Amino acid sequence: MAKDYGLIVSISQYQNSDIPTLNVSEDVRRYESVLKKMGFIGSCKYLKNESATRTNILGHIRGVAQTITDKDRFFMFFTGHGTDENDEDYGSKLQEALPEKYWKDTGMILPYDFNPNKKGIANSVIIGKRDLRNYFKAIDNNTDKALIVFDACFSENSSKGKLRRVNRFVHIDTKNKTYPYRNIVYIGASKTQAKTGKLSKVLDGCMNKDTTFVGLKGCMNRELSRSPHKAVVLSMSENPRVFVW
Repeated sequence: MAKDYGLIVSISQYQNSDIPTLNVSEDVRRYESVLKKMGFIGSCKYLKNESATRTNILGHIRGVAQTITDKDRFFMFFTGHGTDENDEDYGSKLQEALPEKYWKDTGMILPYDFNPNKKGIANSVIIGKRDLRNYFKAIDNNTDKALIVFDACFSENSSKGKLRRVNRFVHIDTKNKTYPYRNIVYIGASKTQAKTGKLSKVLDGCMNKDTTFVGLKGCMNRELSRSPHKAVVLSMSENPRVFVW
């Protein structure tokens, strides 16, 4: 019998008080509504604040990777802080503490017990390329139904790469070879070199000048001209729509 696996990780307050607090309750509520609309059946694992440690997050994903079958579905949602090599707060520390193969061209999420100090940062951050990719590959090989959403800064590359060919939920058809999965739909809330909720100079200028969808589309194309990723715009109107180009 088919089974649904769900993991919702929400971190509003971190163990280290220097890390800014977040308001994530509404994010979780909205993702729960997505699960409901998709007919989610089964138990969903919630890791919130103190329970959202590095060990617990990776341990649960590992468990799913070891047990999921081709009839099952996997849904994961992370809302909290993220980082990468471009982060002005932690980027230089990551580069000093880790070999380049671990921090180059990959996104990272910060668990509750993240330690921003130079000596602790390497083993307290969750790195897409180092910590998540093998588990996601196992899930990708064992099922053709997986949706992973990271609502965090610098989350574009947290799964490493881009969607190659997806024919469910939202149609995204590309031929990029860098994305290592066939069956995982991955959505990141921000591109690299960007924090969620903040626009680049290109986008900021377009948003101030262009109000039509055509204008916004042209702006996004210019913004992502050198990116291997697809732009997706969500219209949160009474009848939500998704635009992909």
